[in-house]
Formats: sequence, structure tokens, C-alpha cells
Amino acid sequence: MMNLKKIKNKLNKEIEQVLAKLEIKYELFSDNIYSTCPVHENSDNPRAFSFSVDKGIWKCWTRDCQHEYKNDVFGLIQGALSLQAGKEVSFKEVMSWVSSNFNTGRLYSFNTTGQEQDEEVEPSIYELLEILQKQDDKLEDKALDYEFEVQLPSNYFYNRAFKKSTLRYFGVGDCDKESIMKDRAVIPIHNDDGSKIVGYIGRSTKEYKVPKFLLYPKGFEKRQYLYNYHRAKKEANALSSIYLLEGQGDVWKMYEAGAKNAVSIFGKTLSDQQEKKLRKLAVTNIVVLMDNDQAGKEARIQIQRQLGRMYTLTFPQLTRKDVGEMNPKEIKEQILEINKGIKR
Repeated sequence: MMNLKKIKNKLNKEIEQVLAKLEIKYELFSDNIYSTCPVHENSDNPRAFSFSVDKGIWKCWTRDCQHEYKNDVFGLIQGALSLQAGKEVSFKEVMSWVSSNFNTGRLYSFNTTGQEQDEEVEPSIYELLEILQKQDDKLEDKALDYEFEVQLPSNYFYNRAFKKSTLRYFGVGDCDKESIMKDRAVIPIHNDDGSKIVGYIGRSTKEYKVPKFLLYPKGFEKRQYLYNYHRAKKEANALSSIYLLEGQGDVWKMYEAGAKNAVSIFGKTLSDQQEKKLRKLAVTNIVVLMDNDQAGKEARIQIQRQLGRMYTLTFPQLTRKDVGEMNPKEIKEQILEINKGIKR
């Protein structure tokens, strides 16, 4: 089986070589490495990015890019390669890059029974990628066997101007029981047909509780999913259009304004997996509603590159920071009414 822990330890020990291979210029001070952020475009702050050599984790201090990718060395490589490629790079591609640059073949061991062996074996890169592909194929079929006890609807989000009926509809509740989600507002994530909950997002309800957003289970690949896809696809197919947003709260506000064909991409980057899901729909029009900031502007440019040839794209100008801060009246006037040909 793949020993990712050993590979991660190897990369952490050789982090300077990792950065060199990624063509990242950096400064080393004691136990910390500093650089412009290698994950988001147009980074000019020389200390926007830091990597703790001792802990093996990184952080972007200007845009929190570690929330878009994992904050370990694998997430760093994935984020940097995605920026360089101009598209979302998969974990399989990350491992291909690692194997090509760091000779990690001998850190993978497996036998026919699936048990780890004492002796080292060296599968080819093709065998390794086949294993990763099989894991990707199985991911969406895996339902969680643990559900958090929550109080519906979420009082936390209700106090942030969301309707109780909306929060009930999306299954958003607060968890105050002893668990990994204690003192968090919990948002369930479903598979494509809505039959299974495959993940959760926990938003901290206490200012001191970190991280602000927690994904469960550990290692959950949000890039494999579009939030609200299972609810939105019927309306999207009927209207031949869909609204593409950043966050879950944006989707809820669109729903309150009457738009049922809205999904979010869990951030600012549209992954290859998410793009494939869009292609399964009978959709010709996509209304892109990224946040009204520099990062949102960069996201719109990238989405234009990815989808511009296949779809008619519309980029409404927002008067607020994001859709989540707008009320239903503003959404109807500034988005829905302007795009009458796209949303009935």
C-alpha cells in the first residue's frame, strides 16, 4: 500500500529542494521559510507565504490559500502546480510530480493481499497512478458512517440574516455536543444524486476556535464535488443555465431570492472534477458570481479560460463583497432581473 506518511516526511526534510523544483524563491529564517505566495497570482508580499520546517505546515497570510488546499507539503505542491498549469491539478498529478522529482518509488509498498510488506518493492509510476485512479473512482461512493448531532436550524447562521426555513432546507445546524464539530455550525455535503452525505464543513461559532472552517473527514477532497449539485441539476437542466458561486452561504441567498439552480465550488478555483460535473448537465449558460475582490477577479479570469469556449458566460457586477451579504431584493434586482433570459 502507499505509505504517504513516509513520503510526506521525506518531502518535509527536503523542503528546500521541493521549493527549488517548484521554482519558488524563498528566504530561510531559523525554522521558518518565507516567500511570496506560490499559490495565488500576482503575489508581491515577500512574506505572504510561510512554511514551518519543524511542523511541516504552511500558511498564506494575505489570502489564506491553505484553506483552498491542504496546509501540508502535498497541498503546497498541488497549489503551486495548479497556478503554474493554469488549471486545477489533481492529487494523482501531484504524486506523479513527486515520483518524478524525488525518487519516492521505494516508499510505496504493497502485496496482493493489500497488506504492507516489510521488504521494499518499487512499483512503476504507471502502477502507482493506477492505484490513485482507483481511489478517485471510489471516493464519491463512500458515505460517512458518522453523523453529528446538531440542532436545526443553525442559530449561528440565523443571526447572520439567513432564514430558518433556508437553513432547515439545507440541513444546516449547530453542534454543541462533545465531538470534533463542537461549537461549530455544521454544513452537510452530499454526493451527486443526494443519496449520501460524503462530508461536512464546520464553521466555528466561537471567535477563539480555530480553524475557522473545518472539513470532515480528514483529507476530504472538496474538489470532487459541487455544493448543492444534487438539488440544482434538475432546475439547471430545465433552464439550460446554472449559477456558479464561491461559498455555501452564497447558494443559500440565491435560494432565498428564488434561484434553485445555484452551486458553489468551495472557493475560488474550479477543479477538473467540478468542470466534468458541469459538462454532464444540459446547460449552455453559466452565470459566474465570484466575490467582489481581487481574488474573485482572478477567479473570473481563470473560469473564463476554462469554460469560455463551451458556454455562454455572464459575470454580473456586485455592489457588495459577495452574494452572501446581499438580501433577496438586491439579488433579484442586480442579478436575476438583469439575466431574465437565463433565470425565469
